[in-house]
Amino acid sequence: MYPMKRFLKGNSSLVTLLQSCKSFNQALQVHAQIVLNGLCDDIFTLSRLISSFALLGSEDGLIHSRNLFSQIDNPNVFIWNTMMRGYSRSNSPHQALLLYMSMLSRGIESPNNFTYPFVLNSCARLSSLKPGYQVHCHVIQFGFQFDLYIRNALIHLYSVFGHINDARKVFERSLVRDIVSYNTMINGYTQVKQPCAALWLFREMQDSDIRPDGFTLVALLSACSVLNDPRIGKRIHALVYKYLVYIDSNMLLNAAVIDMYAKCGLMNMAERVFSTMRTKNTAAWSCMVSGYTRVGEVETARRLFDQMEQRDVVSWTAMISGYSQAGQFSEALELFGQMEYMSIQPDEVTLVAVFSACAGLGAFDFGKRVLRKYVEIMILDRNVFLTTALIDMYAKCGSIESALDVFNRIPNDLKTASLFNSTISGLAQHGLGKTAIAIFREMELMGPRPDGVTFVGILCACSHSGLVDEGEELFESMLNVYGIKPEMEHYGCMVDLLARDGRFDEAYDLIQSMPHEANSVIWRALLGACRIHGNAEMGEIAGQKLLELEPDHGARYVLLSNMLANTNQWEGAGRVRKLMEDRGIQKPPGWSYIEFNGTLHRFLASEKSHPQAKQIELMLKDMIMKLKCGGYVTNTSQVVFDVDEEEKETVVARHSEKLALAFGLINFSPEETIRIIKNLRICGDCHSSFKLVSKIYGREIMVRDSIRFHHFRNGTCSCMDFW
Repeated sequence: MYPMKRFLKGNSSLVTLLQSCKSFNQALQVHAQIVLNGLCDDIFTLSRLISSFALLGSEDGLIHSRNLFSQIDNPNVFIWNTMMRGYSRSNSPHQALLLYMSMLSRGIESPNNFTYPFVLNSCARLSSLKPGYQVHCHVIQFGFQFDLYIRNALIHLYSVFGHINDARKVFERSLVRDIVSYNTMINGYTQVKQPCAALWLFREMQDSDIRPDGFTLVALLSACSVLNDPRIGKRIHALVYKYLVYIDSNMLLNAAVIDMYAKCGLMNMAERVFSTMRTKNTAAWSCMVSGYTRVGEVETARRLFDQMEQRDVVSWTAMISGYSQAGQFSEALELFGQMEYMSIQPDEVTLVAVFSACAGLGAFDFGKRVLRKYVEIMILDRNVFLTTALIDMYAKCGSIESALDVFNRIPNDLKTASLFNSTISGLAQHGLGKTAIAIFREMELMGPRPDGVTFVGILCACSHSGLVDEGEELFESMLNVYGIKPEMEHYGCMVDLLARDGRFDEAYDLIQSMPHEANSVIWRALLGACRIHGNAEMGEIAGQKLLELEPDHGARYVLLSNMLANTNQWEGAGRVRKLMEDRGIQKPPGWSYIEFNGTLHRFLASEKSHPQAKQIELMLKDMIMKLKCGGYVTNTSQVVFDVDEEEKETVVARHSEKLALAFGLINFSPEETIRIIKNLRICGDCHSSFKLVSKIYGREIMVRDSIRFHHFRNGTCSCMDFW
């Protein structure tokens, strides 16, 4: 608070005092004194009032300055610029653009060279480049295209939107280039993942005798992180010491060095730099946390995270993302809950990690709550990364209709390759091959070029839908049309596609003609198809190859034994069982998740520790009784490893997905879809019984197993028994 007796009468004294205000309330006091002294009609004082309030950095200050601005009939260009500058730094950058257009429409005074950096910086913060193009035309129209500051703002604008070629054109046409020009271009190349171009530009900068500053070196270190070349990174680190004497005091630069080493996988070097910092800021801690999660040392990352005295949204996000990337989805959501409890507002990167964890767990209710609380207040259809994560979450939680609805709401000019890929992959998991192909054709027409990930998704969609001819045509187009060399994943999709259709000779010939040795994914695909069609001869070949490649993977033994058992090859199934026992390999435990009221309930086969175990047991008996009344006979052919023969039917009845289904029938209303997530492939008996249960109880059931989704409705499954 300023004591009133300190106020001096006179215009200049009050303006000087106004400029020293640090808060909105202080500025209001000075404004009140200006009113009392009758100085409000003075245009100089009024312009300084508007400037002070607009640049305070608070929403209240901007609102107050806008009210003052609206009282002026003919604002001069300085006042217009001040208002635009304030909005360009606020949460409402579009207001700066609206003011600029209003200024032009009035025709009172032309913009000057100070106007455009503010307007262009506001355009850079918008979600569309179109206004920026329009302002660029005005720059040329009013003859400001040679102004250095405006050119730097244009380079920044195009770089932000990834239009690096347009940014380079502006850069090349600059007769004069300063350190800001080079820094902006180098950072732009780094942002679009062109690290070599960034390093070459730095060499050009050195040839021009322009000395790099801290921002240059931070951008170069980021380029090294993208390049993932620690040798070049060490050279840039040496330049840091060459050009900046007081390196220890530059915490931003230290954090960039740590981040570079961490992203290059050199955690020992990152630790060395981190340990030498006398003052460790939050950014440096966060880089260390991210680095350790990236190399798979999640527990070490969590220890560092717990040691932090202060944590910001970046550090919380680093740990949540680390858990999510490591497949520890429950831990990620639990930590996010702690973050919410601490009233830390998540950003877009946090929410992407949270949606990824929800997708991994199938935590649909949790994801919807996060969506309602945080995302719906954002312009979702203008945030492609967040939208892509949301589509992935919807698809992996079984709501493919919601995923398609979000995809269709995105403006065509904002649909990226990753957005198409996520949608196509989701459709593939749900067996909607024809819809996936339609989305792929839309992608071809719209412009985002399909990549290797696109073709994995579309070929998988064809495989899960039995679209053999379409799959073969798409596979041929990879190299012939798009110049994409098929990788192991693409061959795996084609082997799966052909073998599922019973074309085993063609599938085996494709494996033999591959340019590289087939991996376990391909042999597993062939073995799975042999199980479906009962091809024991080819199945044994695939199974033996699989056991050679993964001798310690219990699921591979189970898959082979089940295939042999299904084809009445009991002696062969026994040999596989004995081999598994001799090697001390355990069958991987099957578990299922079901979410209810925001809580995940996990079930293991034959488990009786759930709080509702008695009700679940009664519901299982009711299910068995009604299934038998409907003529259903339990399929025990795949229980060869579990228990003695007389207990097989009991064990099958208590598979984890059946326990989860019983829980769902007890707790979910008839209108709700029962959503179950399973870590292994659903067995034949559960699949058949779930179809009948959906009809008997009139319920919709969704199961996501390790291969795909199954939607059970009125006695049928969406996979059409093709899984």
